[in-house]
Amino acid sequence: MDKLQPRSRDFLYELLMSNEEYVSPENCPLCNKANDCGNLSNSNKPCWCMDEKFTFPESLLNQVEVAAKNKACICKPCALKHKAR
Repeated sequence: MDKLQPRSRDFLYELLMSNEEYVSPENCPLCNKANDCGNLSNSNKPCWCMDEKFTFPESLLNQVEVAAKNKACICKPCALKHKAR
């Protein structure tokens, strides 16, 4: 059985200080609350965002930080709040 090799302090420091920020796919990138993404669940039901009556205009998508783009879904309340404007 192979032994796990300890990591050097330099490796751990580089890992912690890397430029890539961790983005939780379960949280909305706008409000940081749970996004209840149906695509992440084991449900057979499609996610609410797949409903054709919901749109994600550029004005909404542009509010998402670059680090979170294509990594986390906007939650339904944020999408509806933007739609109401």
